[in-house]
Amino acid sequence: MADFRELWGATGQGMIFDKSARLLIDNMGWVDRGALWIYDLAKHKEKRIGIDGAKFLGLQAGEHGFFRAVHGESPDRAISVRRIAEPEIELTSVRFHDDEPVFVGEMELWKLVDSAAIVSTGTGQQLLRIDAAHGQVSNLDLSWFTNANYDLGYQQLVGCLTLPRSHLVVVSVQRSSRLIVIDAEKNRAVAQVMLANRSGNPTIQIRSASDLLASDYDTLCRVDIETMSIVATKQLQSTSAPNTRLFIGNYDLNPNGTCVVARPHSGDVLLVDSEGFEALSSAPTEGQPLSVCMVSETRVVTRDWKTGRVCETEFSI
Repeated sequence: MADFRELWGATGQGMIFDKSARLLIDNMGWVDRGALWIYDLAKHKEKRIGIDGAKFLGLQAGEHGFFRAVHGESPDRAISVRRIAEPEIELTSVRFHDDEPVFVGEMELWKLVDSAAIVSTGTGQQLLRIDAAHGQVSNLDLSWFTNANYDLGYQQLVGCLTLPRSHLVVVSVQRSSRLIVIDAEKNRAVAQVMLANRSGNPTIQIRSASDLLASDYDTLCRVDIETMSIVATKQLQSTSAPNTRLFIGNYDLNPNGTCVVARPHSGDVLLVDSEGFEALSSAPTEGQPLSVCMVSETRVVTRDWKTGRVCETEFSI
């Protein structure tokens, strides 16, 4: 299976790993605020690098060791591209002045990251499509995102990604089991995917050229890209208490066809087959793991839900 995490990665929720640099990048907004969290896997040391103007960060992996950072709630709605090996250096960026995009830096690097991004403004959220080659940024269709369909005081856009070799953008909404598919060329919503009806905050990752994964509170779903239909679901966090649910944390896809899932309420990470989500192994962690990354065939790095504390653990396979 091709490593499509190297193509687009996660949707801003979860760690980004560079194998050659042996560095992990993350941002848990309530812990890290507007700073990049950096973990040196070889030295087992962590540090934070503040990003001027950002109150939080939306991170997304790109190709060849690069990543994109949306500077959350920055006055100029900044988006930058950086290299994992040197995350403190802003290589290229776009900022808005009087609503006009201003690009600086190495324009070619925008080809290595997803062109769709969610930014917050004083009047709400925007879904943008970045065309650095022409110095343009366009607003994608959000006419479907209204109080008639969602509670805008309670729900926000939480993630987006562009499907590989496509002009289709998949968007997820907070406390919703829906994925909305937007045709960026026609600039309109063309499909929606109902997940597991668990009212989660769906995170999306490309699994292969033909399917993607989406979380839905306590459940993982696999979605066929061509038909935009659910082909597999499995609840991965259970509870013995009546009328209650417990959510899963982030998950990380691996090139070998497996997926590791953080389970904060179980205090462990679960290794599953990414096709049908059959459990293969589990490993305990310290605290309540929320963010997770597989750094080898058996080794996993997690961060605690409430504190951001790092933990390394290993599966017995």
